[in-house]
Amino acid sequence: MNKTVFINTISSAMQGLPLQGLFPSVIIAQAALESSWGESKLAKDYNNYFGMTKGSGRNFGGWPNGQSTKVGSNTNTFRVYNSLTDSIADRNGMFQELARYADVTKASTPEEQIIAIANGGYCPGSTTYVKTVMDIINQNDLTRFDTVETKPIQLPEITIKAKVYKMNTRTLSIIILAAGLALAAIGGYNLFA
Repeated sequence: MNKTVFINTISSAMQGLPLQGLFPSVIIAQAALESSWGESKLAKDYNNYFGMTKGSGRNFGGWPNGQSTKVGSNTNTFRVYNSLTDSIADRNGMFQELARYADVTKASTPEEQIIAIANGGYCPGSTTYVKTVMDIINQNDLTRFDTVETKPIQLPEITIKAKVYKMNTRTLSIIILAAGLALAAIGGYNLFA
């Protein structure tokens, strides 16, 4: 799968998932790194795009079947997902629920988020994980997928109380003429031409 197709596939698969402080650019970059751009056996055969191991067996939202498998000579047991979306949902849920990843959703930039992921123990033993994920983000302009969540702003209701004055026709005419002259002066118009 070429990189553009992979990026669009991951982006489409995460539509509708609650991100709650998770950067799409980080999700896409991690999936690219962990699955070798969708070419790993785990990704192709088991929809596991993040190398998620069975671990404690806790479902974080995308692994309801609890299936797992061993791949090659690797001693780890990996999670088997029904779909790419399930793989993303489980990964996201893990970062949102486990205490060791508490700083992940507090990050204000993709780089801060990757550092928090690494500090939480996601990629033990790697000294280049943060740089590698950031390189994928930067080389593929993945921050274009990061959007700021907006919330509607509640403005206070403003009530204007008008005072009604009684005036005669002559006073009203003078006020209208004065207002017209003021507007003409501001707008540069000549009312008498």
